[in-house]
This record gives sequence, C-alpha cells and structure tokens, in this order.
Amino acid sequence: MAKSGVAFSPKEFSVWVRGETAAGTSAIGTSMYQLDVDSVGFPTLNATQVLDVRSGGRFLKDEDFFQDNVMRVTEFSISGTMHLDTGHQLLMQNICNDYSGDTTTVAATYAPPKIQYENGDGSAVTNPTAGDTITVVIAGPDEVTGTANIQVTNSTTIELAGCVVTNFALSADMGTEGGRYKFSATLQTGIKPDLDETTVVGGTPYANSTDKLFSSSSEHLVKGIEVVMHNFTATLDNPAIFYGVSGNGYEGVTRGSEFGVTFDTQIKYDALTKGLVNSFDTQGITTADLFQFTNDAAFGVDIDNGVLTNVAYSEGDIMMLEVSGKATSDGSVALISIDVA
Repeated sequence: MAKSGVAFSPKEFSVWVRGETAAGTSAIGTSMYQLDVDSVGFPTLNATQVLDVRSGGRFLKDEDFFQDNVMRVTEFSISGTMHLDTGHQLLMQNICNDYSGDTTTVAATYAPPKIQYENGDGSAVTNPTAGDTITVVIAGPDEVTGTANIQVTNSTTIELAGCVVTNFALSADMGTEGGRYKFSATLQTGIKPDLDETTVVGGTPYANSTDKLFSSSSEHLVKGIEVVMHNFTATLDNPAIFYGVSGNGYEGVTRGSEFGVTFDTQIKYDALTKGLVNSFDTQGITTADLFQFTNDAAFGVDIDNGVLTNVAYSEGDIMMLEVSGKATSDGSVALISIDVA
C-alpha cells in the first residue's frame, strides 16, 4: 500500500460552534460560527480500558481486553482572540446561563439549567434555553472556510455534541497585541464524540472588525481606588457533573457545588495604591467596586462584592502590584457583569 504524501499544520484545523436546541443533538452543518483560535487543545478521549492480567497466566490475554468509548467524559480546551459576535459570546453565555441583555452576568440567583441528553426512552430533551449545550466541531484542514465548503478525504472532522463550558477566562494586556481581548475556555461533554465526521461544516467566519481593545476602557478601579491598570484576567469556573446512563453516553449534566469568579490584575504602585498591601492584610468584605472598568459594548467588567486574595509587589521597569480577588455574593448583586451591548 502506498504512503500518503499529504501533511498538515496543526494551525490548519478550524473550530466551529453552535448552540443546541435539544441537549446532545448535534447542530453540525453550514450555519455554525467560527472561533478565532490561537491553538486547538484536541480532546482528551478518556476511553475506558481494562488491561489487567487475569487469573490463569502471566500475560494479558486477547479475550481479557476490554474497551468502552460510551461512558466517558470528553474534555478539550481552546484559546484565542475574543470577538463580540455570536460564536465567541456563546461560550461566555453558556457558563453564565445568561443569554440576553446588555451585560452577561453571573447572577446572585444563579441556578444551573436542567439539561437532559435523553428522557429515559432515548429521546432528546429540549434545552431550557437554546445554547445550554453546544455543538463544537474541530474541522479538518480539507474544509474550506466559509459557506461553500468541500469535504475531501485527507483529514477527518471531530464532532462534539452536548458540550458545556466549565471554565472561561477573559483577559487583556496592554503589552500584547495592543491590548486585544483574549479568551480561553475548557469544555466537556458526556456524549460520545464522532471522531470520523464527514458532514460539510461552515457558516459565519469571525471578522477582524469584531475584536475589541482594552485601550478603549476607562475608570479602572480596584477596591474603589482609581488605578493605572496594565493587564487583567477575569476567570469563571463552573465545573460540570455528568450522571445517568444512555446508549450515547451520560443521561444528563448539572454543575458542581461552587461557581467561582476570580480576577487577577497588575496595577501601578503609587500614592493611591500604596495602601492596598495593608488593606489586604486587614480587610473585610468589599461591597462596591472591588474590580471594575468601563468599556461600553466591549467587555467592560464589574465585580462589586468580594475579597482580595493576594496583593504582592512586582518589580519591573517601574514598581507594580499584582492583585488577585474573588467575588462573593450578598444575595442580590451579580457576582460579575460583562458589558456586551
């Protein structure tokens, strides 16, 4: 058999997403949204294998090998440039369970959506909100970006239905790419992935007119103090728990016991911020402007309630402070609000 002379770069793979109407029912097709990814963290397949030597010999026997590819959680990560468009916002909306309004928030009244991949008789269950689960497609290099795609045979496409976002980070650094917003996300699914998909994939590619810049932000506050902010990362961590059994994987998915909202930022050490080290050492709960900056319709961030978890001196060309914090809930104010409209 002749060998293939075709070779691909890992950068040639593209990532496409679309919210699902029914949990675990794939939305693959030509109406998906492309993500602007720097790198694709290919799925950890987590197939179950039993390779133990059984009684009656020193070696693993052919008849004792076992593998299952149904009851498993498939996890993967993606990262890239954040855009204010349907595809990129879907990742943030999914983890927050918030799909409307001028801001995407983690509400103080947050409750995870009731997601069932099937209702016990093998039928798909409609999501409470379209997008509570996501179909993610890692398209092979033979896919041509756009709406008129042609699938050929030198690569395969990976289809992952029933995904939920378990971790999402929004960040920007004034020293990197002019302060363009970046994102990273971890997703999981309890539905068996299709690793040999042949469906044509396409839809709406990302545009260079929808990326946003930290340089358009203003009113940077840490613990109510006006600061000079060099960078930030806001992280949402909302683990998934899969339960039940079905022919395609798990029966449903819910969320873990804690939804964590944290931030990290580097700010200038000066006459206004010099007291933050002592404030951290003697602090109580901050109830307003723990971490905030304005950036209308460009991912402005507001965390009112919370505590500082670290304040440390950072030596550089000028003295800086590394500040970290965690949002807390007073039962009414959102843990975090991100301006998207």
